[in-house]
Amino acid sequence: MGIVNVTPDSFYDRAAGLDDIVERARAIAAAGGALVDVGGQSYASWNRRITADEERERVVPAVEAIRAAGIDLTISIDTFKASVADAALGAGADVINDCSGLSDPDLAGVVAKHDAALVVMHLKGELNVRDPAGYTYVDVMREIIAFLRERTDRALAAGVRRDAIVIDPGLEFGKEPRTDLEILDRFGELRELGYPILFASSRKSFIGRIFRRPAKELLVPSLATAAIGIAAGARLLRVHDVEETVQLARMYAAITPGRRATLDLADVMPGTPGGNSGAPAAV
Repeated sequence: MGIVNVTPDSFYDRAAGLDDIVERARAIAAAGGALVDVGGQSYASWNRRITADEERERVVPAVEAIRAAGIDLTISIDTFKASVADAALGAGADVINDCSGLSDPDLAGVVAKHDAALVVMHLKGELNVRDPAGYTYVDVMREIIAFLRERTDRALAAGVRRDAIVIDPGLEFGKEPRTDLEILDRFGELRELGYPILFASSRKSFIGRIFRRPAKELLVPSLATAAIGIAAGARLLRVHDVEETVQLARMYAAITPGRRATLDLADVMPGTPGGNSGAPAAV
C-alpha cells in the first residue's frame, strides 16, 4: 500500500496537484504496489483538524483522477469521517482506512452500503491530540486485541463483510516509542483475531525519536520494522518507499518452498562477467 498524501501539511512527501497524484499512483503500480492510500487529513498534533468539506475537496478529485488514468491499483482512503468515506467510495475508492477505530458511528454502515473494505485501527486518545500522560497500558497487546475485537464486531453488525475487514494495531497512535517497540516484539499475537493485518510504521516519528533523525533519513529502520511485521504475520504494508519494500517482501517470499522451487533465476548475477544488464525478473 503506497502512500499519497494530498494534504498541504503532511509530515513527509506531499503530492502537488492532480497530475502529481496520478504520477505517484502510476509509480506505485510500476514498483509492484497493489494499493494506493490517499490521505486528505494530517493527524499530527501540530496540525488543525479540517472539516469534512475540506477533506472531500482534497480526496474525491484524487480518486477520480486515479480512476480516469486507468491505473491498476486498489484505492484506499485514509479517513475517519463517514461523509468523506461515502463521497470517496462513490467516486470509485475501494477501501476506507480508519485510523480512529470507528469513532464515527456511521462509518461502518457507509462501508457496508458500498460493499467496500475497511481497515480498523487501534487508537488510544484522539486524532490530532498528543497526550503522553494518557498513553499507559497494563498489557498493551491484550488491550489492543480487545479493542480491535469489539470494533470489528461493531463493523460486522453494521453489515461489513468479514472478509473485507483488515486490522491495524496503530503503531504510534496513542503510544510512546517503548510501547511501539513492545508491539513490534509481540506483533504475532494479533493473528488470534483471524483478520489480515496491516503494518504501518514507514518513517514514523517513533523511529525518528529512536535514531534522532528526520523522516527523510529513516528508510533503513523503516524497512527493518517492515521485515519484523512480515515475519510476524502482516500481509499488507502501508509504506512511503514502495520499490524497496516490495523487494523486501519478495525476498521473504522467495524462501518459501513453493516459491523457491519456481524462481526464474539468472545464470549469473548482472554486472558480473557474463551477466546481462537487462531488466530484473519478477520474484
